[in-house]
Amino acid sequence: MLKHFSELAEEIKDDAGLVHAEMSSLERLANRAIKSGDFSSLRYIFEFISDIARHRSEVDANVINAINVSFLEGLNFSNKSHGDEAKQLLPPVLLEMWRAQMEHNRKIGWMK
Repeated sequence: MLKHFSELAEEIKDDAGLVHAEMSSLERLANRAIKSGDFSSLRYIFEFISDIARHRSEVDANVINAINVSFLEGLNFSNKSHGDEAKQLLPPVLLEMWRAQMEHNRKIGWMK
């Protein structure tokens, strides 16, 4: 991940190899991009994650779980300034995964 997101080096230095911690760091980076309206960076992040998701049958299930739980679940699409536009940038594979995760969360009572 650091090859693509060197700005996360300090944040994940103690968590290298912990896939949920690394995905959470990337989720925070994405949310900073949403908050500031940095759609170029957000597209890059989404493309990085969607490349993994498109090959999910070949990827360790823990990585896919981390994408759902530690990345997609926390994206702040409710941001009043840029949330709607940010959500529209989700590639189809991530939008499908995000919707499935939100539906799962509703079913288990984590969301209304």
